[in-house]
Amino acid sequence: MSVREAHTVDQIARSPEGLLVLIATEDRPYTPEAAPALAEELRVKLNTYIYGVKSGQIHERRPGEPMSVVLYTASHPPAEVLQILEVAGQVLAEDGVGVDWRLLEMPERTYVDVLQEMAASLRQAAPADWTSLTYYATVIGPKRRDSFDVTTPSGNVRLPGGPEDVRNALDELKRLMWTPEKGAWIGVQLVLDRESGQLEPGFNYSIEPVGEPLAAEVLTEELRHFPRPPGALPDWWAERIGEQG
Repeated sequence: MSVREAHTVDQIARSPEGLLVLIATEDRPYTPEAAPALAEELRVKLNTYIYGVKSGQIHERRPGEPMSVVLYTASHPPAEVLQILEVAGQVLAEDGVGVDWRLLEMPERTYVDVLQEMAASLRQAAPADWTSLTYYATVIGPKRRDSFDVTTPSGNVRLPGGPEDVRNALDELKRLMWTPEKGAWIGVQLVLDRESGQLEPGFNYSIEPVGEPLAAEVLTEELRHFPRPPGALPDWWAERIGEQG
């Protein structure tokens, strides 16, 4: 359970010191775009906790026992969330209940996690009768381009690019796969087969994408973010940068 489930207490536990703790969990990051909505969800959620305390519905609490409400978050709470926690603390202070927050100890993400999430989003975005999916994206410096092709019993369908969350995941996938010896890929292809359930990823590190030749400035920007040694640069890339002077 989490903050998004407004009318439940996520968890009730005792700390190693024996303090009774009502736990709320926010596993979504507080991005500038998401923070206002997440703050409002938290406000509604904490009203449930406040009602539970003041109405005596926390049956694990012994009479007069101190208690704490703790919000576990995936990222540092912004000002509006901290203000909501402060107000809740003021409301519950007369009941002997403190309010605090702590960062979640999140397991380290791997590129496999990102690939699986991307595959799930592609499946959801495809027509219901799809049999295979092919997604390709070029990500090099500031340049972004993608294609999304679906095979159905009626034939092939080209969709207008991948879903937004797949596009947003490309930078994280690239960052997680970068190595100082090889650099980062500049193109990725994901092929999904419905019958087998198999995902086949492929990565292009050295072949220039089709289309208009990439400008030297684009290639230089790529190396600024994802450096690679001279020996890992294909000839066309090195020559293009060399022409820049």
